Amino acid sequence: MNDNKVMNKAADNIRILAASMVEKAKSGHPGGAMGGADFINTLYSEFLVYDPENPAWEGRDRFFLDPGHMAPMLYSQLCLIGKYTLEDLKNLRQWGSVTPGHPEREIERGIENTSGPLGQGHTFAVGAAIAAKFLKARLGNVMNQTIYAYISDGGVQEEISQGAGRIAGNLGLDNLIMFYDANDIQLSTKTEVVTCEDTAKKYEAWGWYVQKIDGNDVDQIREAIKKAQAEKERPSLIIGHCVMGKGARKADGSSYESNCATHGAPLGGDAYINTMKNQ
Repeated sequence: MNDNKVMNKAADNIRILAASMVEKAKSGHPGGAMGGADFINTLYSEFLVYDPENPAWEGRDRFFLDPGHMAPMLYSQLCLIGKYTLEDLKNLRQWGSVTPGHPEREIERGIENTSGPLGQGHTFAVGAAIAAKFLKARLGNVMNQTIYAYISDGGVQEEISQGAGRIAGNLGLDNLIMFYDANDIQLSTKTEVVTCEDTAKKYEAWGWYVQKIDGNDVDQIREAIKKAQAEKERPSLIIGHCVMGKGARKADGSSYESNCATHGAPLGGDAYINTMKNQ
C-alpha cells in the first residue's frame, strides 16, 4: 500500500529546498521546481531503476531534464538520495560550485544531460531511447531500460522539439516516457498569450500515447506512469497540469501560486517565510 502522506511530505521537502536554494542565491527559478516536485519525487521513489552504488550502470533508466532553469528541483531530489549535500545546495548558481544554474552532465551525481537551450532535453531523450532500442536488439533484456524526460511549456514551443517528437512517434519508441509540466505560466506572461495549439492532439498526430492528469496528484502521477510503461507500441506523453509555485504565499498571506513572479525570481522576505510555513 502506498503512503501518500509520506510522498506528499517528501515533495514538500523538495519545494522547500528548491525555494530556499533560490532565496540564498538571490537569483533563480523557484516556481516551476515547486510545481514539479510531486512528479519527480514519485518517479524516483517508485519507478526509476538505477543502482545507487553504481550510477554509471549501463542498464539504468535515464532521466533527462529539459528545462535547465528547474535545476533546484533536480538538485533537491538528488540531495534526498544522497548525491548532493545541503552545503552543495546552499551554493546554487555560485562560481565553481557543483550546483550551477543549469545542470551539467555528471553521471556520478545522477545528472544525465547538460541543459541549456529549451528543447534539447527532448532530443537527448529521444536519442537515448533510440540507442536503448539498438542495444536491446543486440544484448537482450539486460538493456531493457526506460528513458524518462521532463519538459516545460517553453520546451514544447521550441522547434527542435517538433522534430524530435515526430521521429519518436514514427519509430514507435515505447521505451520513452515524457512528462510535460503544463503549468500555463512563463517568465513574463501566461502561456496562453503566446501558444494556442492543442499540444495533446499534436503529439497524438505524431503517434504518441497521450494522457492528461493533475500533475500534483500522486495517485494520478503513479497511474499515468504505469499506463505509459504498459504501452508497447508508442512513446508516451503525460501532460501534467501542475501549479506554478505550489504552496507559495505572499507577504500578506494570500496565494502566490500560478503567478509569473515566482517563475524566475526569489520569493523574497516575508513571502519566503510564509511559503515555508505553508509547506
